[in-house]
Amino acid sequence: MSRALLATVVALLAAVPALAQHAQSVPADARPWRELGPAPIATGPYTGRVSAIVCDPLDANRVFVAGADGGVWRTLDGGTSWTALTEALPTSAIGALALDPSDADVLFAGTGEANFANHSRYGLGVYRTLDGGDTWEHFGAATFGGRCISALAVDPLDGNHVFAAVTRAGGFPALAAARGHAGALGALGVFRSLDRGATWTLLPGLPDLSVTSLALDPTDPDRLYCGVGHIFGDAQNGVWRSLDGGESWTRLTSGLPVSTFGRVTVALAPSTPQRLFALLTNPCDASGGGASMRGVFRSDDGGTSWSVLPNPNIQSTYGWYLSVVSVRPSNADTVFLGGLSLVRSTTASSSDFM
Repeated sequence: MSRALLATVVALLAAVPALAQHAQSVPADARPWRELGPAPIATGPYTGRVSAIVCDPLDANRVFVAGADGGVWRTLDGGTSWTALTEALPTSAIGALALDPSDADVLFAGTGEANFANHSRYGLGVYRTLDGGDTWEHFGAATFGGRCISALAVDPLDGNHVFAAVTRAGGFPALAAARGHAGALGALGVFRSLDRGATWTLLPGLPDLSVTSLALDPTDPDRLYCGVGHIFGDAQNGVWRSLDGGESWTRLTSGLPVSTFGRVTVALAPSTPQRLFALLTNPCDASGGGASMRGVFRSDDGGTSWSVLPNPNIQSTYGWYLSVVSVRPSNADTVFLGGLSLVRSTTASSSDFM
């Protein structure tokens, strides 16, 4: 090394402490920022994954939307403009939303995207707002942290009673999306709060498996249904029913498959609560393949018996990830199924899914 180069190196080394001290003296809010992403999708009019939507039943222009990793948003003008509501809260990964049917200013957001992909981030509990989204409280981080909330339901007769369905964080290999969180292997099932979401208790009677959907009878809140849907398949997967507010559960089997299946999505027709639909998928393998649609089933007697509705496979092999059922609130004959594509029947049958 030449003397000139050596002198330069020595001078630079001598300057390091002074440079570090200068950097520390610059206020954080005065330092320049450079955006690192994620970048928007630039190939068309697209956005990221939307994990949940709820509409104000009294104001059609007020809608709340949850991003799978984008927090909760609100529109007051029917979607023309949107406001982000939860940017200051601990996680932006949202899996479920529920409005209190007796007070549309009360909204619950369950964190963690319960769709089982490597990028479906784990949750950190439940958010609650009592003023339509202007301010929020955070509950249940110790109870639910490291797992995901797939569905929430509020008792229409008593808004203090709230139910949450809880799943494992997903990924291939299993639990990759949990990122090693200490709560990743915590309790699964249906939890109930008796104090408007402040504290939660695991309800007895269900297997310790991911609960992938939840439905509450609006005319009889003691009647609950849930889909137990471990995506890799389990003998206890299925549609389960409670007639006592979740204190006990029975697995419904008449007319449903007897062999092992994977994710389960169940929905109730609000205008005719005895009518239910269940979307069942085949188990996926260790790398996420093979989860094609097992079938769509309908019950007209509150789940006691079921009939199969033959239909095309709209899930390809992604039934562990893409599984949605919804019934039009005012018409029990109109049902929507979501997978890789969205289909609708207006006769509650298989003849006109399109």
